[in-house]
Amino acid sequence: MNNHWLSESCAEGAKSAILLGPLEPDILKNEIEKNPVGVLWIASKFDNNLNLDQKITFFDKSLPLELFRKTLEDFIILNYDAPPNVKVSSLIANNSIKSYNEFLDLIIAEIDSTMRARRTRSETGFLRQKQIFSNLAGYLNNRLPQEWNDLGKGKLAVVVGAGPSLDVTLPFLNDKIPRPIIIATDSSLSALHKLNIDPDFVVSIDPEKSFSSCCISEYFPGTVILSSQSHSSWSENWKENICFLSGRVITEDWFGEKGISKTNISAINNAGLTALSVANFLDPAAILMIGMDLASTGHGQQRYAEVTGRDHIIINAAHYHEIPGNFSESVPTPFLSDWQETSEFCKKISKSKLLINLNDRGGKLDGSTLIHPNETEELKEALNQNISPFSTHQTSKLPPKKCLKEMGLNQLLTILTELCDQCWSKLQIVDLEDKTSIRNFLIDTFSNKDFASLFGDFAFSILPKISQGKKPSLEDLQIAFEQLRNLLWILEDAILESKPSKEFIQRFLTERFD
Repeated sequence: MNNHWLSESCAEGAKSAILLGPLEPDILKNEIEKNPVGVLWIASKFDNNLNLDQKITFFDKSLPLELFRKTLEDFIILNYDAPPNVKVSSLIANNSIKSYNEFLDLIIAEIDSTMRARRTRSETGFLRQKQIFSNLAGYLNNRLPQEWNDLGKGKLAVVVGAGPSLDVTLPFLNDKIPRPIIIATDSSLSALHKLNIDPDFVVSIDPEKSFSSCCISEYFPGTVILSSQSHSSWSENWKENICFLSGRVITEDWFGEKGISKTNISAINNAGLTALSVANFLDPAAILMIGMDLASTGHGQQRYAEVTGRDHIIINAAHYHEIPGNFSESVPTPFLSDWQETSEFCKKISKSKLLINLNDRGGKLDGSTLIHPNETEELKEALNQNISPFSTHQTSKLPPKKCLKEMGLNQLLTILTELCDQCWSKLQIVDLEDKTSIRNFLIDTFSNKDFASLFGDFAFSILPKISQGKKPSLEDLQIAFEQLRNLLWILEDAILESKPSKEFIQRFLTERFD
């Protein structure tokens, strides 16, 4: 390692760098020359006594971390193809190392989260967009309403994860406590079924996780809460008992521009964190978490409890991160950003309500009151004295979900149909044996802002491959072309499934909209 740096993390293809600590002018100049996309420098204000190049973004380390998060996000976006190099200066004084470590932890977590999201979009862009269009009718007509906000008044909400500790903690729900509102993650469904515990809500937001992978029985309890990217098998099985959350989805942002309001809470990161967000939204007197380990058992490979039927799924991650443990100094997790985001959310909601983590292992969640399963007598007594039982009758008569009314629906579907027809007319003249013909078609199609936004995740996966300087193969272009054609068919099916007026249907089937 170069003696100018305490630590270096170098990424293949990196053209940007994040530097922490005071630097000599020649070292800084060298980093500017090696990183044409830019340099982000975190140091004390008095270290910034140089004439900074315009390619340098300087951040004063005395400012709050929350301000730095936005600066960091904007900087990472500058280079889509590779993450930045991260280097820690050897000139950092011993009494300042701790404060720099806080920045370093945030940088590593943000790079990990961003690059994971980019890989996911690149690898599964077609799948995600397919699910978005398959769920389109449900999203337009069954979004979470604000009126569900007071469902938990005076009640206990239980969030059921699927971590290994669930084998020990799940029986607590049958142990003479007031009937809670149960919000289950998809992976915990089979476990609840085995113990004859019916959840009121089931949360699934993963486009690749089907109902059959979580439960082998025909078991469809309560209301299933989905994202627009959820596997379509969930809505197919729950029929009308579905509810959609908005999320970090480009297509939904485009819908928002057209007047389709997003839900008050979002599908975020994973099913466990989203279930916790739903529990908080219902505004109960207290929230109890079980199976929310956010870490793995053993050497880090065991992610699921045996009772879930998913314990055979082993995590073989290349890197494990050590995070603070509930009953040990640290525990391993391959999902650092999941734990960080969940812990931060727990800290936030614990300011307004009691948040209990019933667990015998797992990662520490800030703001939560940790209770071991062997020490629940006082908890049971407190719940029976202060919590009202929840009646399932309340979920059988839920207020209506947010939906798009007939005139607004027809207007939106007309725009969608126009975009489809415009694409079909261009698509028919493409020569599928000519790379230039396919590429020009894709570039022309996605240069339309509305079309690119509507096909958000798919467009995000295609555009980097056909951008200037890239040389995609004929096979890659043909695959992209065929995927686009499939998405158009699914979108047109969704238009008809969205319950438009008879007049619109007749026009859709007999006229062109372009």
